[in-house]
Amino acid sequence: MIEIIAMTPKDASCIEACGADRIELVSAFSEGGLTPSYGIIERVVKTVKIPVNVMIRPHSKSFSYTQEEIEAMKKDIKIAKELGANGVVFGVLDVSGKICEDTIQKLLESCKGLDVTFHRAIDEVSDLVEGIKILKKYPQIKTILYQEEKEIS
Repeated sequence: MIEIIAMTPKDASCIEACGADRIELVSAFSEGGLTPSYGIIERVVKTVKIPVNVMIRPHSKSFSYTQEEIEAMKKDIKIAKELGANGVVFGVLDVSGKICEDTIQKLLESCKGLDVTFHRAIDEVSDLVEGIKILKKYPQIKTILYQEEKEIS
């Protein structure tokens, strides 16, 4: 599976033409990726034939979110699905650096019928092995994006 990040419909067309299997659609790449606008989601989904998974991340300050931000993320997931996205990409941690299962459960309620990827928030968990064990409890989460090189003991 080759998945490449796109920020524009032109990016998406080039990625598809180069043979990628899936697109991760983001805005603000320099901020680590944020939720793209609904107009961009719609244009990209209509532009390509390969699956498009949309980043759901309201800010780049952390991977911990207020209740208001969680509600906004749920709405973003719903709209991404309505616009034809294949899936969503998100990561949620509590203030202590552990995976926030309460928030995962709330977000997954909005993800029925979508592929779900837990993104690079996994790089910041205090205990990687425990974090992966937690994510394995959720069969809707099909992919975990891990970027940082760490020794796992």
